[in-house]
Amino acid sequence: MQTKRYALSAALLASTTLVPVAAFAQDAQTTSEPEDVIEVRFQYIPDDRRVTSEVSAGLSIDDLETTGDDDLAAALVRVTGLSTTQGRFVVVRGLNERYSNTLLNGSPMPSPEPFRRAAPLDILPTNVLSSVLVQKTFSPRFPGEFGGGVIGIETATLPDDRFLTVSVGGSFDTVTTGNRGITYDGSDTDWLGYDDGLRDLPSPMAAIFETTRIGNNLPAEQQQEIGRSLVNSELWVVQNLDTDANGEFSVEAGNRFDFDNFSFGILGAFSYANEWETREGQRGKGAIGAGGELGYENGPPSEDRSGLAPVGEGIDNYFGTENRIDVSGMVSLGVDFYNDHSINLLSMVLRSTSKEARIQEEFNAGSSGVFRNDSTEWFERQVIFNQLSGEHVFESLGDLAVDWRVSDATANRDAPYQRRARYAFGVDHYQYDATTNGNSTSFSEIEDNTSDYGVDFALPVQLGSFDLELTAGYSMTSRERDAWSRRFSFTPGSQGVPADLLDSRIDYIFAAQNITDERLRLIETGGLTLPEAYRGELDVEAWYAGADIALTDFVRAAIGARFEDGEQSVDTFAFPANPADTGAVETQIQEDYVLPAVTLTWTFADNLQLRTGYSQSIARPQFRELAFAEFFNTDTDQRFLGNPFLVNTEIESYDARLEYYFGRDQFVTVGAFHKILENPIEEYIVPIGDGLNTSFINAPEAELTGAEFEFEKVFDLSSRWDRPFFNDREWFIKTNYTYIQSEVSADGTVTIAQGAFGQPQAIVLDAAGFVDDGRALQGQSEHLFNVQLGFETFDGRARGAILYNYTGERSRAVANLSDNLPEIVEQVPSSLDLVYSRTLDLGGNDWDFGFSIRNILGDDYEATQNAGGVELPVDTYEVGTSFSVSVSRSW
Repeated sequence: MQTKRYALSAALLASTTLVPVAAFAQDAQTTSEPEDVIEVRFQYIPDDRRVTSEVSAGLSIDDLETTGDDDLAAALVRVTGLSTTQGRFVVVRGLNERYSNTLLNGSPMPSPEPFRRAAPLDILPTNVLSSVLVQKTFSPRFPGEFGGGVIGIETATLPDDRFLTVSVGGSFDTVTTGNRGITYDGSDTDWLGYDDGLRDLPSPMAAIFETTRIGNNLPAEQQQEIGRSLVNSELWVVQNLDTDANGEFSVEAGNRFDFDNFSFGILGAFSYANEWETREGQRGKGAIGAGGELGYENGPPSEDRSGLAPVGEGIDNYFGTENRIDVSGMVSLGVDFYNDHSINLLSMVLRSTSKEARIQEEFNAGSSGVFRNDSTEWFERQVIFNQLSGEHVFESLGDLAVDWRVSDATANRDAPYQRRARYAFGVDHYQYDATTNGNSTSFSEIEDNTSDYGVDFALPVQLGSFDLELTAGYSMTSRERDAWSRRFSFTPGSQGVPADLLDSRIDYIFAAQNITDERLRLIETGGLTLPEAYRGELDVEAWYAGADIALTDFVRAAIGARFEDGEQSVDTFAFPANPADTGAVETQIQEDYVLPAVTLTWTFADNLQLRTGYSQSIARPQFRELAFAEFFNTDTDQRFLGNPFLVNTEIESYDARLEYYFGRDQFVTVGAFHKILENPIEEYIVPIGDGLNTSFINAPEAELTGAEFEFEKVFDLSSRWDRPFFNDREWFIKTNYTYIQSEVSADGTVTIAQGAFGQPQAIVLDAAGFVDDGRALQGQSEHLFNVQLGFETFDGRARGAILYNYTGERSRAVANLSDNLPEIVEQVPSSLDLVYSRTLDLGGNDWDFGFSIRNILGDDYEATQNAGGVELPVDTYEVGTSFSVSVSRSW
């Protein structure tokens, strides 16, 4: 029975470690006695997902090579039930990123994003990964914040042998490459993704930055010196360029040293990518007038629309170019000894920098004029992840398995010199708008620190006729985040800017000789009504226990529970001290939970099994959602304001999946799931002046129901077509479809936060004024569909595939019924891709060549508002078709 114990142990561990299980199946077949036919059938594992006790899906190295996706976010949309928002954040089964967890080798990843605690997965290149598992049913060994699922990422460890691989690639697209773009000078090292010091705080400002607000409270000479010290033309002047093609480079190397009972390995990887993207489109903001008709709020008024702009007027035109530079590096040191023990040290740096220039033209209803805003921005996102981990099996203790980990990670987002200059349209041209709103310069920074340590135990035992595996574990995770933002403007002095200067280039207007008491003075304009800084902390201590039991030769049960003691706090404050600030806003949520999980697997026929599950889990508010502070989202041109009265979401999940495995990597599955969410956190939109504020509420309840279908099959077409093209390769089809329906209930109350500085007031209102009863959850698509048709030669030297991905329409911003703001619905572009790679022998050496075409159909992005039979576009832009080539050489 030892082989059966081993298989059960492997089954539970595979849910997080993704250890290949083919060897386990072979061991079971060769060591079992002939009469143990049922036992062998029960243990046979033709697919990794079958061995897990929970509902899961995954990506292997082969999957990543087939799809050719460069980053993890792009790869995950191929997985059943998954989609992404903004191409960075994963939506699992219709639940957005707040309901999912990302674990890197079992440890949580920090996030450099200002509006999300979830890590953006576009920052993680696929060349450093070994496998990815998406588990959709809760298991007690995972964190309790589990609504949609957990994404378990595994990096490569010890190599099998010495190797060196160098790759280069390039790409272009039909919208950006070779066409007009815009940019600004910046620093000399921008192309590396690093600023050379140009964007550092100037010393006159840095000297008082931590302690003093900048404005007329300062001596005139000091105020002028600070204003003159800000970088001028290099970071102000928007200029045209012919956009370059994209390029990338990567190198991977490793070696392994084997001794008698000891192996040591080292693995390193580095990658660099430089990409350009131009977006040209339209943006608008609709509202329902008194007559019930939909029109633009920000446009020339029309009498028949109760002051709103007619369709086709009041929409903003924008044009922007982003230069994104991604740099990543990884070093892994590993030791294996006595076959049953391994220790691994991992250090990883992930860095993504964005340099963007943007022009936006708008009609401003409040000013009754046409304006143009020129913006320049620089964002540095960086994650540093360090982990020491070990895996051990002690034969003398009954094959007790012990896995442990210690990790420390830091994520930063630095956004210096976010600038905007405003121009008003006169008789026949634009000229600088010399009002207080004519310009702004912002600095912001986020630092997110996450430490985690934990240990997991698994012990196979036999109680009478029952084979089972007992599991237990402990973890402690601490996450801290500091965030602040400062905004400044050059405001008119006692005499203002001379009229003959308003037609000048922007750097001439802000030249040092014009920074005087008479012409332009620098003052701090942010944080006047709401603070712009917060500090958040989340400490979670957890214990879990469970058992994986073979009740019979056909029925298996995984039963367990997780106890979590969580304390979350957010302090909102002015930075630095503001005389109008009457006290910091402090929010605390301290809750203990016991979270059970049960999964039953019934193998009632050969290679056919039914899996059912029930679990309870939670979702905590993100720091940004609790912070009663104001931040600006440059992606959507919206301001965000937190709600300190949010509470945790509690989730009940029900799952069932029928699985049929008819060959290695060949299967068909049909599943269903149902979730009940108490107090789900949803966004709502509040109009303030000429803009929109996004805030957050706990809706009373939501329910989500869905179904999933997966099918993968391999074909041998040589018997039908006796030709070389079919004789030397294996063909495959992979397809999946997900149907999801969700409803948010308005039966109850919501609590919103109102007030400025000082303690905000909790206002309890009828939810029907904020929630459209029965609407879908934000970010949930009704339909998700993927299909892959392709081949791979038997020698592995050529592979190709056609891939199609469809994500149905979904809510980008929910309706605000109290302010007549309709829901914003986004149409996500469908993508038809062609990927091909081939290994060629050139000069006695193997060279790998790759080619791909993305978005062959040329689908574009569109977000709209609908009401009364009228549809308004509120955000549209072309995506274009891209072409890429790559070549790599291994030694």
